[in-house]
Amino acid sequence: MKLSTRILVPLAFTLAAGASFAEGPLEGNEVFSSSTQSSLSRAEVRGQAVAARASGLIANGEIQPVQAEQGIGKTRAQVRAEYAEARRLGLVAAGEIHPVATPAQAEQIRLAGVRATQVVQR
Repeated sequence: MKLSTRILVPLAFTLAAGASFAEGPLEGNEVFSSSTQSSLSRAEVRGQAVAARASGLIANGEIQPVQAEQGIGKTRAQVRAEYAEARRLGLVAAGEIHPVATPAQAEQIRLAGVRATQVVQR
């Protein structure tokens, strides 16, 4: 029994592995196509990648890219007021639950931030 297990199990694995490689490379896949030519040099592409990472447009782990208009130019008071309003509406993420604001709720949150900046300016 041990001899048949020693011989048959590795043989079965070898046959299964050989069958998976029998198809060859994927046909019509652009990744394997060598006819694709880029109009940019490696340095230009690298420069664009560095600029995109610096501006926060590239995801890094679980951190998602930030939209260009979000968070830029907001005061601390405005962010705190918007967070307090979102929390009051029950829209703050808890664990893996990420509630989505309706357009009316998003407008309420935005107006709370606007009111906070108006109070600070007076």
